[in-house]
Parts: sequence; C-alpha cells; structure tokens
Amino acid sequence: YAPPVVLSIDAGSGSCRALLFDAEGALLGLAQREWTYHPVPDAPGGFDFDTVDGWRQVSACIQEVLARTGVPVGDVAAVSAASMREGFVLYDAAGQEIWACPNIDARAGAEAAEMIAEGLAQAQYRRGGDWTSITAPARLRWIQRHLPDTWARATRLTMLGDWVVARLSGVYCTDPSLGSSSNLFDLKSRTWSAESAAEMQVPLHLLPPVFESGTVVGEVTPEAAAQTGLRAGTRVVAGGGDTQLALLAAGNTSGLQFATVGGTFWQSTAVTNEPLIDPEFRLRTLCHV
Repeated sequence: YAPPVVLSIDAGSGSCRALLFDAEGALLGLAQREWTYHPVPDAPGGFDFDTVDGWRQVSACIQEVLARTGVPVGDVAAVSAASMREGFVLYDAAGQEIWACPNIDARAGAEAAEMIAEGLAQAQYRRGGDWTSITAPARLRWIQRHLPDTWARATRLTMLGDWVVARLSGVYCTDPSLGSSSNLFDLKSRTWSAESAAEMQVPLHLLPPVFESGTVVGEVTPEAAAQTGLRAGTRVVAGGGDTQLALLAAGNTSGLQFATVGGTFWQSTAVTNEPLIDPEFRLRTLCHV
C-alpha cells in the first residue's frame, strides 16, 4: 500500500465500521459490528443509543482492522468519523455522556405535533431545512419535560459522528453537514441558529464550535489510544454526515447534481450551490460537506 494511511469510523444506522484507506484512496480493509438500540420504557417509538457499548464496539472495530491489515499504527496519519444524521448526545460538566439517541428515535411525536401547532416547526424549517419529527428540537422538548434532571445536568450537545471525534480527541465540535441535521442550524450561515436555540430554551454554550469537514480539530488522547490501539497524537479530523460524504466521494459537490445514496436508508439527493427551502415542507435541506 501507499502510506500514509487514514482511518475512518462510520457510526451508521445499523452498525459501526472502521475503514483504512491508503494515500491513493484504495480500501485496505474494514471491520464491522452491528449494534442494538434499547427501547425506552413508557415512550412509544423511543430508542436510546448505548454510548458505553457503542464505544466498545467502535474500539473493537479499530483494533480488528489494524490487526487484519497489519498496518503499523505509525502509518495512520489521521482518523475521522462519519455517522448517521439526526442522532445526538448530551454530556455533563465532566464530559460524560448522559443521554443519546439514534436517528430512528421517535419518542417525541407529541412534542413535534405541538411545535407544528405553535408555528415553531415552520420557523425552524425555514432556517434549518429539516423536519421537526426526526430532529433535535422536539426531542429536546421531550427531555425537558420528561427528564428534567438530565436536562439540568447537560452542558454540551454533539451529533453522533461528533461523539466519536470527542471520544478520540476530547474535543467537542461539529461540522455543518452533521450539525445541520439537528435542525438547530441556519443553513445560510452554516452554523447554529441563535433564534432556533432560543425557541427551544437551549443555551448557546450547549452548542459546540463548528469546523468545516476536513479540519484537524485535535489529536488522539492517551486514553483513546489505550482503548483503540491507535497512536496517541494521531490527528483527529472533523468528519461529516454519511450521505454528504458519499456524495463527496461520488463527485457531487457543486452545481445542480442528483444521486441516490444506498445504505440502511436510501436517500434521493440533489446538490445545489445555494440553500433551497421547500415552501410546502416536503423536502429536507442540509449543509453539504
């Protein structure tokens, strides 16, 4: 293979994967493990994401792909993460995960209906382009209502791919493609919307810095190195949403281009140079990488 090598972690809807690519873009190997979501008692449609077991699975995939390919950890120049969109994690003041959900979590149906009736859903859609029924605002209202102690302890929020970055580096951040899937973004500015945050009583300090995909945000910590087998000090790079990164790989990055991206969910997509919001609320618009 042609060094250096890069490692990508994919926190997907059905499984996590670790993939090694060489400098020519060739896939050297991958390891994959399925994960299971836990139904939430007394919350129909609700599913929690187990961050403890999830990180155990991610670490095992990294160790396995390194062992299977025989690539020396010193040849791994950087590591990054992709993930399903919409799922997110809350942390306490010590940086420990206290709540997390995958994209399939549907516990906040009543809250979403309330937000539509109040006009909040429409306002946030016009800024952020995503549907209330599957994004953070309604789920945050559910947490505020049903888990007030958890909400009181929350000091940070990241999306699921950002959680992998945080576990690797200790840095809490997001990129526009994942961050915008929260529906707390302003698509035009490619960052958090102060208006949407205020509407959901989300303090701005809860929302992490935004870096464009491909930005070096930190280094693998000694703790993460011991857990994964990576070299401490390896660069950690801001990743992105799985669909947007697939479009990048396909060359769909500008102009008006169409594609279908296949996986656990299939996405029919269009790439545009300016954010377009459907006046009839039928389409989802997110930031590209």
